[in-house]
Formats: sequence, structure tokens, C-alpha cells
Amino acid sequence: MNYKSKMFSLKPSVVAAAAAGLSLALVAGCKTTKPELTPVSPKTPPVAQTNAQAQVPAPANPSLANSADSMAPHILAWDAVSKEYHARAGEMIAPFTFSFTNVSTRPVVIYDTQTSCDCTAAKLPAQPWTIPSGGAGKISATIDLSGKTGVVTNYVIVFTSRGNRLLNVKAILPDAK
Repeated sequence: MNYKSKMFSLKPSVVAAAAAGLSLALVAGCKTTKPELTPVSPKTPPVAQTNAQAQVPAPANPSLANSADSMAPHILAWDAVSKEYHARAGEMIAPFTFSFTNVSTRPVVIYDTQTSCDCTAAKLPAQPWTIPSGGAGKISATIDLSGKTGVVTNYVIVFTSRGNRLLNVKAILPDAK
């Protein structure tokens, strides 16, 4: 099977995944909640990362969970699937970087990303982006903090040839005084 025929055979699944992601974006939207009153030391590093995949919160619409996060284990090993950023007063952007390694025996093609809100953006170095077996890469994401208060939680869906991965980004903003 040549590359083009394989690409066209994958297209319906990519379209279905994109439709699921769009639905997630419409349902989830930008979520801002009241911050919990947790004191943050100025010496605390601004980025905190968790390394447990089970800690990814489910999308607002549970029926989208399977379509948005369908990658089998042992395909891409991520440094974390959920990250949070503690913003300082006056910061306008919350940056996130997700690192991964292809631990499977076959190449993985990353076709695209989609975010759950217009205030969140994700960036790939190329589209499509082929990651060889044993290869590694990084996906950058940002949340625009303009006009936001409290806690902002959004999702980045990574669409690949071997399933989709749901990444969670959370920005915690300081209290406005």
C-alpha cells in the first residue's frame, strides 16, 4: 500500500476525531473558576508537572472521552499529560511544553492538534510530523490570560496515526487586589 492510499484510508478517522474535538471545544469552552486559597511562595518555580496519566480530568462531555483520548499505551511516552502553570501578576501568557518519545516499533504521524478554547493554542513543528520509532519531540501550548481570573483549565487534543492523546493545561492566576 502506498503512502497516499494509506493517508486516504485514515482520513475518516481523523475527520471523526476532529468532529469530536470540535464538540469538546463547544461543550468545554474556556473554564475559569475561583482560585483555591493556597499560598504560593515567590520562590516556587512557576511550572508544576504531574507524571501520572490517570490524573487527566475527563472532558465536560463524558461521551467525548473515548474519542478524544484513544491512544493505546506504549505508543508515545509523555513526560506528563496534565500540566499546570502558576502565573505571576501581570503575566499575559501561560506557557506549557509536553515532551514525548515514540516507544513503539513503528513510526507515528502527528497530523494536527485542536484546543478546547480560542484562548489556548498548540504548536507543532510540521504538519504532518512523522516521529520514527525511538524518536522524540515536543509540543508547545499557551493559554492567553487576558481578562482571565481564577483557574483556567483547557485541553489540547493531539491527532495521530495511532490514536489521539488528550493533554490538560491549567493556569492558576493570582488574586486581583
